[in-house]
Amino acid sequence: MILLLSFSFRNTPQRIREYFAFENEDKERLLKSLCNDELIDEAAILNTCNRTEIYISTGNEKHTGSIINLILEKCEEIIGTDIENLRDYLIFYTGKNAVSHLYKVSAGLDSMLIGEDQILGQVKDTIEFARECNTAHIYLNTLFRDAITEAKKIKTETLISKSGVSTATLTLRAAKDVVDSFDGRSLLLIGASGKIGDIVLKNALSYDFSHIYVTKRRHNIDMSPKVTNRVSIIEYNDRYKYIEDADVIISATSGPHFTLTKDHIQDNIILGNKKVFIDLAVPCDIDERIRNLDNIYYYNMDDMKKFADENNEKKKMSIEKASFMVDEGVEKFLKWALFQENLKVFSDATESLEKEMARIGKKKTLEHLFYKIRDNGSLEALQSIIDIFSV
Repeated sequence: MILLLSFSFRNTPQRIREYFAFENEDKERLLKSLCNDELIDEAAILNTCNRTEIYISTGNEKHTGSIINLILEKCEEIIGTDIENLRDYLIFYTGKNAVSHLYKVSAGLDSMLIGEDQILGQVKDTIEFARECNTAHIYLNTLFRDAITEAKKIKTETLISKSGVSTATLTLRAAKDVVDSFDGRSLLLIGASGKIGDIVLKNALSYDFSHIYVTKRRHNIDMSPKVTNRVSIIEYNDRYKYIEDADVIISATSGPHFTLTKDHIQDNIILGNKKVFIDLAVPCDIDERIRNLDNIYYYNMDDMKKFADENNEKKKMSIEKASFMVDEGVEKFLKWALFQENLKVFSDATESLEKEMARIGKKKTLEHLFYKIRDNGSLEALQSIIDIFSV
């Protein structure tokens, strides 16, 4: 059985999700700790800015409650604190619902922004990391592989990812709603060499910002001739020096501490000048208290949801088709899993049929088998057999 615990933007506020923004070292500890327990066979953790989901494969279906308790206890051990009313923020799925959820997540159907592309890469990273930790084997490997394959098919055959395909894309739309136009405006981007920051930078270059200032931690920023006249790479420690000149400030790092604090921001701007601060990090990069400053517009990942809703409304027909494809993929996986779990039954049945054929012949053996299906199987099972042989 597949079981999963989900803390996502749907029911978990950002202040709680921040606790579950595990670094790789903590994820590895948690995965191995879970799989060391006899109730859990396999485990994988999907960790993004909008969700943390823990996927489990177990043969102990009767102990679902104990497994959930165990997972929460292990999480709080890693976090280092007990979170008040933690279960209020939790959604858990089992069996078919768990499988269906992963398919929807992989295809971007459960994202804040329907059809976002980034989630598929994060799902791939999730199973690869679990394999490296030796906590993903036949069931989770097959589940994630099939979910990824179906997601690619959905993105190819529907329009679900054809517009507004990432939170990073919506970020600039949100900023533009405030400043009206980027013409003559400048952007400060903190964390441009991260995954989200890189997407924001590429999108920003398609707009008419007069100049873009970026901080970097790695030398992976495109600095081709067409870019160098518009982009300046600055030292992270100099970030506050550029806040006064910037109209839009976006931070998207993976660090555990604020990149921008309220006091330092106040010391480096002229109060009253209109500025947009957008925080794309979990945990937060920017001190939320700046919301109270005059003419300062602040958005974080929770705020971005309203900007995603309009985009999602336009995709209703694609969502319906994608949902149908998800259902087909889920059924295919569940049939594989049912067959896998009953290999011994089929092996024993084959051996029994071989002995019966040797005793009374092939024709009578098959006739007896069909009569047994008729007399002991469900109406649906009998119809399935008829359908198979009627093709």
